[in-house]
Amino acid sequence: MAKLSVQLHNVHDFKLASRTVYENPFRVNLMATFTHESGRKIVNLPGFYDGGKTWKVRFSPTALGTWKGVTASDDPAINGVELPAVVCVPNRNPAIRGQVRIDPRHRHRFVWEDGTAYIPLGFELDWLSAFHQRLGQAKGKPVNPRNDRFSPAMDLLVKRGFNYLVSNLYAHDRFTDPSNPYALTPPDMYCFGGTNDSPNHTVLNLEFFKDFDGAIAATHQRGLVVDLMIQVQNKRVNWPARRSWEDDNFWRYVVARYQAYCNILWDVSKETFNILKHSPGHAYTLDRIDFIRRHDAYKHLLTAHDPDMSSYGTVSIADRTCDYISDQIHFAMGYDKKETLASAKLYNREASRKFRVIDKPYINIEYGYEVGVGPDKSIDNNACRPWQDLLIWTYALYAGGAFANYYYNNTSWNLVKFSPEPESWVRYRYLRDLLEAMDLGPMAPDNEFVERGMCLAERGRQYFIFLSEGGDESADLGAIPANYTARCVWMDIFTGKKVTSVIQERGFRVALANPLPDKTHPCAIYIDARP
Repeated sequence: MAKLSVQLHNVHDFKLASRTVYENPFRVNLMATFTHESGRKIVNLPGFYDGGKTWKVRFSPTALGTWKGVTASDDPAINGVELPAVVCVPNRNPAIRGQVRIDPRHRHRFVWEDGTAYIPLGFELDWLSAFHQRLGQAKGKPVNPRNDRFSPAMDLLVKRGFNYLVSNLYAHDRFTDPSNPYALTPPDMYCFGGTNDSPNHTVLNLEFFKDFDGAIAATHQRGLVVDLMIQVQNKRVNWPARRSWEDDNFWRYVVARYQAYCNILWDVSKETFNILKHSPGHAYTLDRIDFIRRHDAYKHLLTAHDPDMSSYGTVSIADRTCDYISDQIHFAMGYDKKETLASAKLYNREASRKFRVIDKPYINIEYGYEVGVGPDKSIDNNACRPWQDLLIWTYALYAGGAFANYYYNNTSWNLVKFSPEPESWVRYRYLRDLLEAMDLGPMAPDNEFVERGMCLAERGRQYFIFLSEGGDESADLGAIPANYTARCVWMDIFTGKKVTSVIQERGFRVALANPLPDKTHPCAIYIDARP
């Protein structure tokens, strides 16, 4: 049997053909186990039905060398099939680094599977599937560059520094304007048989999933991690009855079809707190967490977005069960500068508190909404804030030891409109570059090191200081050894302007004079001390 060559952490589909016509082929069970030449195994990898008499096992090798697979199924024609051997060769795409894992040395941080730091900078794109259906690769066919708006949008996100997408698998509707070409609700295809208004939950819409394959493959090739919200409770989706066969079949199918992509993070639901309206406590959420883990042979990280509404000051049982916390915490209510700065302190305070009380990464998703630009604004624009406010809050979160997911109203709510590009996006590139210049792992929030600002520090080694009002600062640098060189970078977060110097002084109150052209702009300071 000929061997296949597959690059490390890339995806290959094995096709299997049945001889039986089933009344409901989604009831056929298919699993595969892959064994590496070293003896390492990927066990009970679920396969999935893909139309006609075809089933697939989607496989991604996790180590170089030869892998051999064999199937198990209740269909005799696809049971005990020895799959062609796979020779895993080095990956040639630097954007693909394996799965995202928790850093074993610093439990509040993420690392790629290859050991390099992963610092999420999120971008909410809830209507990913609808966007791809309408303006991307059509149902698995080659992209027509003249009509493809999806690929350029993904490239733009990468260019602007975003590396983490929050997306619903399927959402139906909320607010929309059918006359607006950028309003993609409801989507062209429903994920089940029938329609959302008249569903057939006993089967799944394979055309929907084949199209979504293209969206996930595009993000995978660009190194965009997808926080995939398997359900959403507040977008008028007609879901099956909870814990029914139809419900379990849907969850099993999604996990089977997408787990081979190393850029996937599982998320039980967008705004998981909505489950509480129809479920006793967190029982269903905890059941789905367990269900995903039992069916995921690759053991991706998992979260449940905001299991308790207004969850500041709390850590729920669902949070404790997940691999990382993803909350939706809002503090801002007014619209003046004073309120913006007060909110920044609250976001920083909550991030610091989460860092202290639970040993997991924390991402604040939807902490604020940036107003859309251009004539085709979201109809919910009145609840949004200028880009300066969102940027200040984002820095406050990172200075508190958290990660942030940015929300732009013209791509997240009821529109998907990437043009005109808002002024803020290039400024998130400045933030990403600054964060990746740090050794973020050992740094922890501690505002006691500074007199005015917010501080993330590895005592005596490095300090990240955020001044939401600009100006000068005074910092405790007494722990930096005298023989270390302390390089200091000031950055204007609005313009990206940087000024670098060397700090000679050591002590409890080292004066840091702002050297930037506009001292009133919010700014970040990074002090890196080395022998």
